[in-house]
Amino acid sequence: MSIPASGAKAPRSRIHVLDFIRLIAMLLMIQGHTLDAVVNPARVDWNSFGWSTWLHLRGLTAPLFLMVSGAATVLGVRRDSEGGVAHSVIRRRVFTAFKVLCIGYLLVFPANRLADLQWVSWDVWRGFLQVNILQLNGLALLALTLLLAGTRSLRRYAFSAICLGLLVLIGAPFVYAVDWHQWLPEGLAAYLSFRHGSLFPLFPAGAFMFLGVGLGALLVGTPEERRLRTFRMACLAGSAGLMLVALGLDWSGMEAALPVHDPYKAGYAYTLLRLAFALLVFGVLAWVAEVRPSWVEVCASMGRKSLFIYVVHLVFLYGTPWGEGLAGGRYHSLSVAQGIMLIPLVIAVSFGTLLAWEWVQRRSDQMGKVIRASAACALFYALIF
Repeated sequence: MSIPASGAKAPRSRIHVLDFIRLIAMLLMIQGHTLDAVVNPARVDWNSFGWSTWLHLRGLTAPLFLMVSGAATVLGVRRDSEGGVAHSVIRRRVFTAFKVLCIGYLLVFPANRLADLQWVSWDVWRGFLQVNILQLNGLALLALTLLLAGTRSLRRYAFSAICLGLLVLIGAPFVYAVDWHQWLPEGLAAYLSFRHGSLFPLFPAGAFMFLGVGLGALLVGTPEERRLRTFRMACLAGSAGLMLVALGLDWSGMEAALPVHDPYKAGYAYTLLRLAFALLVFGVLAWVAEVRPSWVEVCASMGRKSLFIYVVHLVFLYGTPWGEGLAGGRYHSLSVAQGIMLIPLVIAVSFGTLLAWEWVQRRSDQMGKVIRASAACALFYALIF
């Protein structure tokens, strides 16, 4: 891995392949959420090749999204002569981490108004405190920001993040075996345990984001003229290697000696397979970026707004405490064909909203500020009144 020891400067040109991969991950996520929300499970044969393949492909969206998020933390970082990062960069990233955390919890706010929280049952509170991908992303970004501030070169930052990722991955079965809800408050235990419904606890899902820093460092540290080819070859080689290791672990039965755990949630073999297939997708999309750079550059502009698209598609599909979404009257009630027909609609609304928002900002920055302030006031009003 070619990483400059000093890490003095970040490249001026944007590395579009990461934004392109993030866009593809968002498209996969949208179709997965749409079908999962509206299709009647009784009409799905999960043992068939098509649906089992879809289920595993859907499982790749989180590793793709998290690994790209980790890789993106390397971009735009400039260090001074002593290797330090500007305090403004650290403050901005800490603010972003808490913003992502707040959005994640706000999307599942358990009441219509703050005053109604006293009537919320414990089961509803437990659902509110479950850790989804935004909560994990915010926590991992905060950890990586602190790690960035505490290291003095890109090489050390990447090495430390990779070591942290491996520690999280290796520790996952051991963490899984502990009932953290007996020892920690519900909101903290949810970051360490699957037991109460968390989909993406830190162990092992956080490993994807921490290991992604290495991919970002590889891109930044490689000369631009051979950046994509080197990235592609590294991803494909890493994918092949991880597949062999995962298959070896599965055949050896070594995991039987570990504490009792769900192999599909915290097992080494399955986690490594998810990493391997994610790297395979990275390699394929890097090849697309090589042969069609103009396509990638155009598509990447939307990939940079992944948080916006993520929030819009969730609100449109699932609704909010103050309004019903598309799936509200159709939850688990449609046929597969009907569900597939809704996917273009959700994509169109999500990306159409983004294009409309960017058009408003281009026409009038002041109007954009007015809309943001109005949205904040409307949210405040909804929570209070």
